[in-house]
Amino acid sequence: MSVRVNGQPCAVAPSGGQCLRGYLREQGWFGVKKGCDTGDCGACTVHVDGVPVHSCLYPAVRAVGREVTTIEGVAAVPGGAETQRRFLDAQGFQCGFCTAGFIMTAVALDEAQRADLPAALKGNLCRCTGYRSIADALHGVRTTEDAAPGGAVGRNLPAPAGPDIVTGAARFTADVSVPGLAHVRLVRSPLPHARIVDIDASAALAVPGVLAVLTHRDAPAALFSTAQHENADDDPADTRVLDDVVRHVGQRVAAVVAETEAAAEQGCALVRVDYRPLPAVTDPERAMRAGAPAIHGDKGARSRIARPAGNVAAELHGECGEFAAGFAAG
Repeated sequence: MSVRVNGQPCAVAPSGGQCLRGYLREQGWFGVKKGCDTGDCGACTVHVDGVPVHSCLYPAVRAVGREVTTIEGVAAVPGGAETQRRFLDAQGFQCGFCTAGFIMTAVALDEAQRADLPAALKGNLCRCTGYRSIADALHGVRTTEDAAPGGAVGRNLPAPAGPDIVTGAARFTADVSVPGLAHVRLVRSPLPHARIVDIDASAALAVPGVLAVLTHRDAPAALFSTAQHENADDDPADTRVLDDVVRHVGQRVAAVVAETEAAAEQGCALVRVDYRPLPAVTDPERAMRAGAPAIHGDKGARSRIARPAGNVAAELHGECGEFAAGFAAG
């Protein structure tokens, strides 16, 4: 048995542990957006046998033998084409990244749910519109106008990209299918402060499809600042792409490059990292005290890299008049 997507049987079976979103995108259904990975944003919403699900959380193997509908095929579902038209009439989108998920959820709402949209749409998030235009769309409010040629100035014309957005044809950065594209997943530190003693990537490199595992041994010695303030002198260059010292939980330790996302994730799980824990400090005031654990300026194997000395990045002093005199005069 296979998965049927928008009425078409898929020739490729889902792999073990694969989520439905990943499977659908591998089959070319890029209207299913890759958003939060945690089931919070709803951008990946699809229907499985008519029921909306967050496909990033739905195991792909559970869709075997079932009918899956994505934004590309929702026009054939009762109410689907009408919902797409309403989103165009009300311009219920701005960037359009979340729109497919909203439409997939909206198609399945009954009248009672449409009367309480904050509850009905709690599984779909939009960071652009402010939700007013989405509510207008679901309530059938039209805010766009038709204008004759030459009469467009001052009129509420629909966005030219609208039809592609509501049908899933619009392509965002992660939706571009490039021949030979490789995927990267990161191994991250479980410790707040530690030196990396050794990294063994042999098991990861043995995973079919894994192309490379990059560590601090492969990273340039150059440091940069992640703060990116307007004045570069405000921020110390204290960050290396991959470092032999980790300074916070979640810091990148290694990059696994593979032909598929699944292979990259499997490779990450097999990279063995030996750490030597170092004293950590998590309070800014304690970090400035004498004798506090030094987060930068260590004398490790890569001490030739010119790191900032100590924990204080910069000092700023200023004053504005005589405070005592000012309060006394007031």
